[in-house]
Amino acid sequence: MDRELARAIINKLGSTGTPPEFGIEAFTVGLDRLLQVVEDEYLNGILKYNLSSFKLVTGNYGGGKTHFLYAVRNRAFKHNYCVAYVSLSPIECPFDKLELVYKMVALNLTAPQETSRLATLTDKGIDAVIRHWAATWRSKEDKPERLQEYLLQLPVPDSTSFFNGVKGAFSALLAEDIDGFTEAVQWLKGEEISREARARFKISERIDKSTAFRMLRSLIQWVHTIGFRGVVLLFDEAERGMSISSSRDRRRALDNLRQLVDECGNSRLPGAMFFYAVPDENLLLEGSGPVYEALKQRLRSGFSEANPVGVRINLEELGIEPVSFLEELGRRLVDLFETAYGAKVSGVERSLKLLAETAVRGFVLDVSYRRLFVVAAVEFLHQVRANPGLVLTERDAEKLLRVTTQRLERSEQEKVEREEF
Repeated sequence: MDRELARAIINKLGSTGTPPEFGIEAFTVGLDRLLQVVEDEYLNGILKYNLSSFKLVTGNYGGGKTHFLYAVRNRAFKHNYCVAYVSLSPIECPFDKLELVYKMVALNLTAPQETSRLATLTDKGIDAVIRHWAATWRSKEDKPERLQEYLLQLPVPDSTSFFNGVKGAFSALLAEDIDGFTEAVQWLKGEEISREARARFKISERIDKSTAFRMLRSLIQWVHTIGFRGVVLLFDEAERGMSISSSRDRRRALDNLRQLVDECGNSRLPGAMFFYAVPDENLLLEGSGPVYEALKQRLRSGFSEANPVGVRINLEELGIEPVSFLEELGRRLVDLFETAYGAKVSGVERSLKLLAETAVRGFVLDVSYRRLFVVAAVEFLHQVRANPGLVLTERDAEKLLRVTTQRLERSEQEKVEREEF
């Protein structure tokens, strides 16, 4: 790993404790067995046969859900899947409004890319995937007059309007008609376009709550027909509460989730895999009534090496003791830190172990001990770099973790307030 990448990772981890979009394998601990099952059983297994699957990912706030989803994304890229990572939120993307969920999927759809470089995945969106599609077709076909023949052979997904939209954008791009391409993509992203544009592309539907599920299915079916193995959709309830507020909205969101789970396994979602990450499964399942009971029944089984068909992936049960987990994580952070700054930080093992023990023993509060440890460990390594030979006492470790907790809580509160106003 080069120095710039290592420094970017250390900077991101030390400031927020959240994983960067790149280079996460350098500090992944305890997930390999779960990821290998996902890869063997699904990405390189049943999804190849046009089946689909749903998994519920649970873990405390700061407990590694986003990290796990990014790791799944990277493995999916290696097997030629398109991926959309969608952060669910009460304002921009609540799960009870599937039309907004579809829009975020279209905005974040990403063709396979390199993820070990120092770069965020900027080449995102359904327009980028259509560009990829057009470039691939151009590279294989030297006779442009065969375009209509090729398009006629493509299977039509559930929504003919969606098919006409992607077909129109593809044809406009090949004809270097930028305005036409932009108009078609605008509709595919769920935005309004003129009546004339809809007539030009033979689009008769709007993307709203009555058509959103069909559009999502159509997007999955279309991706599967243009050369990719399928689509992996990563839904991340990144905040402490669910992205739904009222009880009516919650029931609607849960019904959407139930419908999604029920759709998996049939041929209408070829090569699709869904991951839905929540801080606490009880946020989903606390309540009574037919919707809750239906979901409980579907999400009951635990996923593991011994039971790969299980639904719930619990990141709090990785088969490794918390302190051992943090010690291994600390060793990887030291390697990254030394690469980032080109200097040895020797003699820190004992202090990092003390920090790990203190985090697990006394700071299992709202913020996961894992995120607390990461942020505090990076700060400690910076202190050692400035003052070689520095050693933490138990009181030092408690103070460092307490200050880190306050800083993360304050940062989270500011984020919530920004979204509310």
